[in-house]
Amino acid sequence: MASISSLGVGSGLDLQALVDGLIAGEQQRKFTGLNRREAIANERISAFGLLKSSVSLFNDSLLSLGNVSTFQGRNAASSDADSFSVSAAGNAATGSYSVEVVATGQAQRLTGGSFVDVTNTAIASADTAIGGGTLTIQQGGQPSFAVTINSATSSLNEIVAAINSAEGNTGVEASIINADSGPVLVINANDVGTDNQVTITVDDVDTNDTDAQGLSQLSFDASNIPGSNLTQANAALDAQITVNGQTVTSNSGNVFSDVISNVSITALAETTSAGTVTITKDIDQATSAVSDFVDSFNALTTSVKDLGRAGNEDGATGGILVGNSVLRSLSGQLRSVIFNVIDETQPEGLRTLSDIGINIDREGQLALDSSKLASLLETNFDDVARLLAADGNAIAQNQQLQSVSFGTVSSELGEGDLTISVGDTSFTVAISAGAANNTLQGVRDAINAAGDNAGVTASIILVDDGLGGTNAQLILTADEVGDESAIAVTVVDGSDADNEDLFGLSRLASVNLTENVASTLDAPSGIVLRLQDVVAGFLGGGGEVGIIDSRTQGLTRDIDRIDDERLVEQNRLNAFQDRLTRQFAGLDLLVANLTASGDFLLSQLSSISEISNSRNRN
Repeated sequence: MASISSLGVGSGLDLQALVDGLIAGEQQRKFTGLNRREAIANERISAFGLLKSSVSLFNDSLLSLGNVSTFQGRNAASSDADSFSVSAAGNAATGSYSVEVVATGQAQRLTGGSFVDVTNTAIASADTAIGGGTLTIQQGGQPSFAVTINSATSSLNEIVAAINSAEGNTGVEASIINADSGPVLVINANDVGTDNQVTITVDDVDTNDTDAQGLSQLSFDASNIPGSNLTQANAALDAQITVNGQTVTSNSGNVFSDVISNVSITALAETTSAGTVTITKDIDQATSAVSDFVDSFNALTTSVKDLGRAGNEDGATGGILVGNSVLRSLSGQLRSVIFNVIDETQPEGLRTLSDIGINIDREGQLALDSSKLASLLETNFDDVARLLAADGNAIAQNQQLQSVSFGTVSSELGEGDLTISVGDTSFTVAISAGAANNTLQGVRDAINAAGDNAGVTASIILVDDGLGGTNAQLILTADEVGDESAIAVTVVDGSDADNEDLFGLSRLASVNLTENVASTLDAPSGIVLRLQDVVAGFLGGGGEVGIIDSRTQGLTRDIDRIDDERLVEQNRLNAFQDRLTRQFAGLDLLVANLTASGDFLLSQLSSISEISNSRNRN
């Protein structure tokens, strides 16, 4: 049996187009639904991606609001910024301190006069050799460093380069001034104070280390200036300030970082009268964090609304996730936290967000009354922090205790023992009558100098006595935050038998101290924690898959199943196409054979007719 090489050859019909049309129609019928389902799944995956991004941004604002630094920020202000600047760490105790700059530190500067060469002739160029040997340079109590100078290459320029590049150079810089009289060597200490004072000793190759020839021309000793060959243009001077009338000296610079705990004061210029350092809580930082929280909540609410928006008769299309339970659940849980009382242990009037100036409107948007919030932060900072913060550790603070008032820093306290406990550790300071530590100032210094100090810093503040004068008060501040560093003071008063009365050393017992700053602020159910719990359920974390990712994974599995369905359908269509092709090929062959038979019969009939006609003619 003959075969057909191409559909339609036998019949003359476009059978291939007919087969292709049938397959295309079937393909469209079967795949349109699958493609639509896949498109919807991809749109929802994108929508859940947008939702997750919005929730993540909201979570970032929660992290900021619950961060320790948000409620431990401090503003440090100087009343005389030209004379002294100030900065404070987040756990600095708030308060005001009197500050005077007695003297600013000065860096030492050494200069050389007319140098001579190895022939004892005054040099006119910094490139002229003056003699070799070894310079040993020391700054204060720091390790010295040696500079070896070769006799053949011992010009001032080369000596300057050798000093500046020497290994172990602790802060000395040399330079050359090319004056009319000749080259002038300058050696500067980079930092101020006597701790940076420079001494230069010489081991001269000419064996005379003190004469005014050779390398000895660079010798200098501040304790023996007449015997030195360099001139001290500027002496090293220490910086000195007074804080609340107490003198403090810095040997190493103009920065005083340990006078007031966690506060740094930089002396800039001498003062003519006392100025003030003021440390306050950074209300602006806290307000900004709350404002960011409100903005991010509103952005999340808007995103949820847009994604779940229903269409209307005016032609507005609905959101991709309209009617989705994830949106309803998220919105409902957030609203539940926002509307409910946060912590019933809080003071009346500070138990809800509306109490601190955060209200919610009919559209679900939050509005912040910044004035109300700022006012409450001024008067009830810690309570607002408790309401908002994630947990107690988020707003834990350095405990601060304040004594009763004493007349002056020199007021005598009597004698006895102070035992100061910081958490589980303690140390004892013995106070003796007539000794240096018998005064308020002496007690402060003895506490700070105690070798076994368990983590407390003592300071003195001056307060207005209401009569135009001042009183002194002792401040004890824990070095670390939290209950673990809570301070307690017990007294054995050597003046009388009562260790808790308001006489003698007993005035410093815990019972007579006021807690300015609590050691910790416990807020286990604050707004941040509750909202973070809600957010965590949707974002996941810690090995747990969040609701949003779970829904996305489900949609991805749906797409995989759609691909499987499409493959099955495609295989079925391929088989259907093969079957149609075979059937039409058989039909085409049949038609071709019938056509051939018909042509043969017609040919035979035609031949018979011609034969008949021929016979008739004959």
